[in-house]
Amino acid sequence: MSPYPPLVVNAALTGMVPMPDRVPHVPITPEAIVADAERCVDAGASVLHLHARDADGQPAWERSAYAEMVAGVRERCPGVVVCVTTSGRTFGEIDRRADVLELEGAAKPDMASLTLGSLDFRTGASVNAPATVEALAERMRERGVKPELEVFHSGMAAVARTFLDRGLVEPPLYANVLLGSPYTARATAGDLAHIVETLPPDTVWAAAGIGAYQLPMNALAVFMGGHVRTGLEDNPYLAGKEPATNVALVRRVVELAETAGRRPATPAEVRAALGLSPAPTPVAR
Repeated sequence: MSPYPPLVVNAALTGMVPMPDRVPHVPITPEAIVADAERCVDAGASVLHLHARDADGQPAWERSAYAEMVAGVRERCPGVVVCVTTSGRTFGEIDRRADVLELEGAAKPDMASLTLGSLDFRTGASVNAPATVEALAERMRERGVKPELEVFHSGMAAVARTFLDRGLVEPPLYANVLLGSPYTARATAGDLAHIVETLPPDTVWAAAGIGAYQLPMNALAVFMGGHVRTGLEDNPYLAGKEPATNVALVRRVVELAETAGRRPATPAEVRAALGLSPAPTPVAR
């Protein structure tokens, strides 16, 4: 029996960058995302990190692009924790990034991503000016949506402490620690431990690795007592160059958890740990 709590498995299903020509199993349409979400929840995921796409498969910011997808996930995956993105990687304007927070009823998200600073990716910059990050945090607080803190280095972990002190975020906190991109902290045990130590005390944290670093970071988190983020948003492969699916990546971390004597957390357990309200009731179709 492990001394650690049940494992929160956060499945990042699609992201803004993966496209079917390079990531053949990435879901793009609302129907495909909902079907993939159900498979991942059945395999052990309790949090779903969702991005919407438009009719051409490109990233979309409009709340209307999320409504059908989120409501469909609620219907097919009762109770699961739904997290949407407010990323600035493609859209910089605050009103676009925050539009998804205005969803109501069964389409209202439980959580939304909040990247705590600017950073570079191979494909370009993700600009998150301090005023923008603060404004997003304030809108999330006003709308009753919990921030999913996105942390790429220890400076962002320190920002989480500052936001907590200022009341911009409220405990219990949840943070994804994403490592291994060329312009972030390294994907090493030392870097992960340092960032976790820098986060506010009692933060519920999950580790993710980019590309080939996904499995090592997930494994470290499982055996350190943390939690995991996995999925095609961060990594398109299983062993070698074998194309992955989201459900295969979820099953992989569930097997790690079983080795460590841990089991996947249920959505109800995640809601209790993060102080989330019960899931909205889906509207019957």
